[in-house]
Amino acid sequence: MRYDNLFKPITIGNMVVKNRIFQSPVGSHLAGEDFNVTEEMLAYYEARLKGGMGLMTTEYVLISENTNYGTYHNLGLYEDRMIDELKKLTNMAHKYDVKLCVQLMHPSSYASAAYNGGIQSVAASPLEARAIGELSRAATIEELKLIVRKFGEAAVRAVKAGFDAIEIHCCHGHGLLGRFLSPMENKRVDCYGGNLEGRLRLTLEVLREIRSRVPEGFPIMMRMSAEDGFEGGQSLMDGRYVAKRFEEEGASMIHMSYGTFTTPWETLAPNGTPKGFNMERAAAIKEAVSIPVGFIGRINEPWVAEMILALGKADACYMGRSMLCDPEFPNKAFNGIENEIRPCIGCNHCISNVNFDNPVRCTMNPEAGREFELRELINGRDKSSGRVLVVGGGPAGLTAAKYVAYRGFDVELIEASDRLGGQMYLAAFPPCKQEIAAGTRYMIEECERYGVKITTDCTLTAEEIKERNYDHVLVCTGGEPIVPGFLKGAANLITSFDALEGKAMSGVNTVVVGGGLVGCETADFLAHPVNDLNVRSRKVTVIEMLPSVAADLKTSERPLMIRRMLGKGINIITSAKVLSVENDVIRYEKDGEIKEIKNVDTVVSAVGVKSVNSLAEELKEIGINPVVIGDAAKAPGTIHGATEAAVNAVAEL
Repeated sequence: MRYDNLFKPITIGNMVVKNRIFQSPVGSHLAGEDFNVTEEMLAYYEARLKGGMGLMTTEYVLISENTNYGTYHNLGLYEDRMIDELKKLTNMAHKYDVKLCVQLMHPSSYASAAYNGGIQSVAASPLEARAIGELSRAATIEELKLIVRKFGEAAVRAVKAGFDAIEIHCCHGHGLLGRFLSPMENKRVDCYGGNLEGRLRLTLEVLREIRSRVPEGFPIMMRMSAEDGFEGGQSLMDGRYVAKRFEEEGASMIHMSYGTFTTPWETLAPNGTPKGFNMERAAAIKEAVSIPVGFIGRINEPWVAEMILALGKADACYMGRSMLCDPEFPNKAFNGIENEIRPCIGCNHCISNVNFDNPVRCTMNPEAGREFELRELINGRDKSSGRVLVVGGGPAGLTAAKYVAYRGFDVELIEASDRLGGQMYLAAFPPCKQEIAAGTRYMIEECERYGVKITTDCTLTAEEIKERNYDHVLVCTGGEPIVPGFLKGAANLITSFDALEGKAMSGVNTVVVGGGLVGCETADFLAHPVNDLNVRSRKVTVIEMLPSVAADLKTSERPLMIRRMLGKGINIITSAKVLSVENDVIRYEKDGEIKEIKNVDTVVSAVGVKSVNSLAEELKEIGINPVVIGDAAKAPGTIHGATEAAVNAVAEL
């Protein structure tokens, strides 16, 4: 496919951008505690800047002191000393002919007092900041005047630092300006509230201040929500008016998003969300203005971006997680090797990691955020030689085999089953998880591209491995379902793996024991898509010991899955302990009472997974010290845990 629209230049203000692929702001948490650009951050940015994009927007940059955004690892432009720090980024961008836009932000109630010397955060109105468990107070008019000036001063420093554009953060109802814009957050009755014009006033004052202090024609982008996405929030009609007012006050471009952090699945859309789902909202905003409009929202394949532009729905395509996952996305699209683009599977591990104050990481790209640490591995083959055996074709084995081959070893991968992917293969079966299949396919094809010899339906004993005299043996044999003894009295007992892979039928009255992520996904998979109360529809019950189900899932995928389960009529029983299973009766204890579920024709065990590593022990017994990776090495975890462990092991070979 040709991407004539995607790689066409665009003019924004006095800035010409070489193509329409724009990276949206993605928090990295790689800055130093003194707001400095670390070697880790510089390497992370360089990996993306050299990938062929037209414009990159930085992660949020603070405009004022005492507003740390829930972490010490922020960038700032509220002191002159910070100019030279950020020049490191602008110089790097210009080296690769990329325009660099700085996002200026006041985080409002996301500025935790724990990081700001006990200072209470400010918002439009008194607010419970649920994300950090603190209360914010309403900012005074005098404080707002100071904040407007701080935005202007930060803009002056941004120009001095060499940035090509400035983006004003006023979306998602979580920064100060976004909170003022949202009727859900702004209950003021002074000149900064009361109606849309009042709620808009602070952002317009900031826009005017910045426009008055930067050179004529200097691009100013507005990062705004088209609508809040729930009753009582900002409507699309409001959003169209807001965009028009921004244009009238000197904005050069609209960077449109959707939703608020109250509905994180709208702003941080997980797997299963339609591609380019904000397209029609962007088109509605575009109808209201004459300046360029770009938008964000699961634009994760080149054809999606090209279609959006060809249909005239937007002028540029913002991509965040896609560029985190594969920094070379633009170059690969331009060179016609789209099949080699590493797919973002929408798992949102990147977001959850940053939200827990950790550096950014990516499930599919174990190099992300670690480019400096892994620079020797990333920079090319180290002319290693020798023969390596990888046992197991799950995500750990496939990732390890690819990187070992990349280093120059002769690699053979064997898999005992008739297919590759391990538990990652199964993870694509539940509703909305199809993109994981694309990730598995990519891993397999990467191994093939790097010359890994793959054999399925193959097992080797420890003695056979010794006879072949490999230089290294990597054991990635994964895990298998736990089937506790108290379930074995069931008339029909199957595992979650069997249910997902279609190895066993589930009856009309099915009970899933275990309400972690796997148990919930299995129940979601087994239940009929529509709860139409048909007598033939499968009745599904989930029993979980903890007070909440899917407690191990920390991303915006969870509320969507729970809503689906409830909508399908799945019966969820929490804080319950299964005591026994006898034929078609399950006895369990809840709130001190013994209860029963009768006429159960299928029990699904989803209580966990245990490591499969007997081969590793057998190899040690005959004098071979294997490298054990992934679920085989420790308590089974996530796909990201497997890929990260694999690259760590290969780097140490």
